[in-house]
Amino acid sequence: MTTSRLICTGIALVASFAASAQGNVQALADRWVEAYNKHDRTALGALYTDDALLMMHGASTVAGRGKITEFWAGDFQAKNPLTLLTVTHSVQGSDMTLVHGDYQVVSRDDGSVLGKGRFAHIWTSAGNGTWRLDRDLWNERFDPYAVDQEIDSAVQTLADRWTQAYNKHDRAALGALYTERARLMMHGAPTIAGRADIGAFWAEDFKENNPLTLLTVTHSVDGIDMILVHGNYQVIDRNDGSRVGFGRFAHIWTRDAKGEWHLDRDLWQKRSEPVEP
Repeated sequence: MTTSRLICTGIALVASFAASAQGNVQALADRWVEAYNKHDRTALGALYTDDALLMMHGASTVAGRGKITEFWAGDFQAKNPLTLLTVTHSVQGSDMTLVHGDYQVVSRDDGSVLGKGRFAHIWTSAGNGTWRLDRDLWNERFDPYAVDQEIDSAVQTLADRWTQAYNKHDRAALGALYTERARLMMHGAPTIAGRADIGAFWAEDFKENNPLTLLTVTHSVDGIDMILVHGNYQVIDRNDGSRVGFGRFAHIWTRDAKGEWHLDRDLWQKRSEPVEP
């Protein structure tokens, strides 16, 4: 995160993919909306990866493209719904992108509002310009984001677990937070896949500027066994207190059969200014 090599790589990649389709996060949201509002189970299912995860309003996660397709086919039957997505935040990479914002469900028959809240999508590149939906979270709660909003303590605890391990520069403890098949995206660079390679990345990252990283959670979409933790980060040189980097982060945490939480998807994007809630 703090290495000059990665910062330069990130800047170069931002220029290369900003004009591409994946840079248009609303276009990704619109792909989902188009398929859903046609009530086309085949087209909607085809948007997902084979091992995608779906979390609806705090319920247990639905795993796999087949079961997700069946879920949405059942959802179409309730009051002939239309769903509208408005993207408010994103963390964009060359092959993994967070699309996050507000949703509204209305009746196609009379326009009445059936539901509203927050959604979060993690899209991953399947190659050849094709993007698939990898992680999909929905919360019915709809309270406006505010600068002074209180973050749920469980959500902040997850962010603090990462911060504590990172700031101790403890490679083993930090690596242990991740799932075996976790993916990490830094500043638009291609994703790093797997716990071992992610641990090796952070071990190199510790070496420059003796960094401290501070996370401020501003948003969450939380369920029983999958949670989005999203907000701003700062990287501080602990030797002199200077700020060496800041921007936006997004973590997807999943809970295993033993009830333990692990970091599944991890995205960072360097920004020139902090993101306001």
